[in-house]
Amino acid sequence: METIPEFLPCDGCGLPASPEHIAERVRRLELATRFRPVHIGTLFVMWAPPARLEDDFYAPPASPEYFDPLFAALQIHASASSAPGADSNANRSENGDGWARLSEFQHRGHYLAYLAECPIPAGVETAADTVARLGPALVRRIRFNYRPKHIALIGQELLPLTDVLNQANLGDRVILSGGQPLPDPRTGGRTALELFQRAVAGVVPGDYPSSGYDRIQAIQPE
Repeated sequence: METIPEFLPCDGCGLPASPEHIAERVRRLELATRFRPVHIGTLFVMWAPPARLEDDFYAPPASPEYFDPLFAALQIHASASSAPGADSNANRSENGDGWARLSEFQHRGHYLAYLAECPIPAGVETAADTVARLGPALVRRIRFNYRPKHIALIGQELLPLTDVLNQANLGDRVILSGGQPLPDPRTGGRTALELFQRAVAGVVPGDYPSSGYDRIQAIQPE
């Protein structure tokens, strides 16, 4: 009789995970760590990473349009020539510009995290159930790992997370738009872009922050 492997829950999403799933999660963490600020000013939180590893925000994405609107909303238009550790040939490529913008994102004290650190299959559970299951783990990451000054929730599916953060006494750090998570600049058009920019204007630096946001040196993958 064929033995069905028993997979243990993944620390990132809480779902049963194959060795390949765990390896991909570790790779995503490695990519993100390259551009993590020493001190996080604004922690942007989205629902979950894209299904394809090559489209991950910190890759940088093979499909740049996936996150271009977020960079545009934050007025990050770095020149490819400023990508740290990148040679001139790499800087002439689309990805060269991607590395430069990630470096600028980091330099400003920004960091992007997810409620679920792995892609979540559609239809597994409701958004409220996912928040109830993973919200406490995100709270622990915020308190003991990220420790940001501000938390910007992006996307309406994260609305139940506002209650979780309030109950954890983190509500005073949360940036909202009319009591709601910020609209996703990637999907909402011009109106979403303007609402996003208005919500973060008072707390997100539009230029290089003051001292205290010294960054971990970004290293471009070979």
